[in-house]
Amino acid sequence: MTVKTTVSTKDIDEAFLRLKDIVKKTPLQLDHYLSQKYDCKVYLKREDLQWVRSFKLRGAYNAISVLSDEAKSKGITCASAGNHAQGVAYTAKKLNLNAVIFMPVTTPLQKVNQVKFFGNSNVEVVLTGDTFDHCLAEALTYTSEHQMNFIDPFNNVHTISGQGTLAKEMLEQAKSDNVNFDYLFAAIVVAV
Repeated sequence: MTVKTTVSTKDIDEAFLRLKDIVKKTPLQLDHYLSQKYDCKVYLKREDLQWVRSFKLRGAYNAISVLSDEAKSKGITCASAGNHAQGVAYTAKKLNLNAVIFMPVTTPLQKVNQVKFFGNSNVEVVLTGDTFDHCLAEALTYTSEHQMNFIDPFNNVHTISGQGTLAKEMLEQAKSDNVNFDYLFAAIVVAV
């Protein structure tokens, strides 16, 4: 079996259609302070206003939604210290799936509580290991032993294409608002 390792604009367009009724269309907002400070127009894409306060919902929902019904019925797992876990939890509740979410024991209680809040009774949180790598190893072992589906926070074409819908949405907003970008800076974070 060949595993796809690149993301195309077609993948992002398909993810965009899957997510259009799921995620909030967040504002592209002119930041007056930064614009004045740097003598240019600075716009912020306000994903902090997303349902789970992060763009990570886009990737989690897209990756889970493309699973077959049979795969979904087996449940899902992930390893994360925060935002990806919240996206998986939100999606598990929305799609009524069982999820086991592994988080390092060092995860702030606020993040753990948010995952439980978003997932409600659909989610079990397992705190394990002092580092993400240890937590990930535990999650992968559990996933294999229970024949569940691991939702990777970053090494998955569907996760990446879901997250890529943020750029598509932003560019569409800029076009409709007649905003021209000279530069586009994006915080690409592999914090999970």
